[in-house]
Amino acid sequence: MKSEAYLNEDYQCIQKEATGGRLISTPGIWIDGKTYWIQNGYEKLIPDHSVSVHIKHLSKHSKIQYSEIYVRNHSPVTKQLKILMLNHYTKPFKEHLAFVSPTDNMIFHSIDEDLFLVNGECNGCRMEQRTIQPYWNIHTEHIWSKHGTGILKYQPMGKGASVSIFSLNVEINPHSSAIGRAWNIHGKEKQDVMVMNSYLIKNHTSIS
Repeated sequence: MKSEAYLNEDYQCIQKEATGGRLISTPGIWIDGKTYWIQNGYEKLIPDHSVSVHIKHLSKHSKIQYSEIYVRNHSPVTKQLKILMLNHYTKPFKEHLAFVSPTDNMIFHSIDEDLFLVNGECNGCRMEQRTIQPYWNIHTEHIWSKHGTGILKYQPMGKGASVSIFSLNVEINPHSSAIGRAWNIHGKEKQDVMVMNSYLIKNHTSIS
């Protein structure tokens, strides 16, 4: 009979296979001190702020999850807001490590031999803020350094049930739209995912 340690190891392997070795990405919007997560991953109307969000998931490469976030300002005044992107595993694997790389200005998720690079941009501007937070902070104000400021509480690293969050600053003119882009790249070596990331930044096209 297997020991408890072996049974737990088997459980971790089964759960990793069930998620397909992928991160789950959830876009969101911060505007006027309020946070809205697009739970269905496709669209959301925010009538209180006259803003709508539509998400397109594009196929770039088998190792890349790539999304375009279209934000429409339906009002007659300019809007200042932030596009948010949350990345996490569906199960809190104890081997999971998430961390911010300040030198690369990117986020990485690592579990066993798998490495995920997380990045994004809007109008040529890269991630404004990056943080790693406990999973249970997602739907609370604890992800922010101060309520209503739009400044994420900075934490460079987390293990197990941790999520990464980054923000993109957006200014949208009246009756206009802005497009943010977010992606995560799966690989085994940092060099490989960095090469794909550079290509995406330069081209926004499919990788053969």
